[in-house]
Amino acid sequence: MKSYDREVVPPAPFVDLIIRHPDDLSQMTGLKAKIDTAADISAIPATLITQLGLPLVSKLLVEGYDGIPTYVATYGARFEIEQSRFTSQEIIAIPETYALLGRDILNYFYLKLNGPDLTFAISREPIS
Repeated sequence: MKSYDREVVPPAPFVDLIIRHPDDLSQMTGLKAKIDTAADISAIPATLITQLGLPLVSKLLVEGYDGIPTYVATYGARFEIEQSRFTSQEIIAIPETYALLGRDILNYFYLKLNGPDLTFAISREPIS
């Protein structure tokens, strides 16, 4: 089991993530990603969109915790997480220093959260 990140309040599960440009694989960066089972779509820091030169894909109507629907741009990227690669992933930008892994990615994994112990497991194989 991995430990929650205790630097955030409340503590939360984070994983290592590699983001690559969809066409130029040499354009890449690594960062931490918070597991967010409430998010429909994954998101990365807005600064990385520019840094990696990620291509605009479309616009998407999203509704955040404030309940206000807003159109946001989506961008194309490749993700690598837990030795799994995802190509042609559509993501949105957020004003954070970490990424959010939404259900668009998490639905490919088995996830076990142990809140009382602040530990978790994530795997492509069933977790016992």
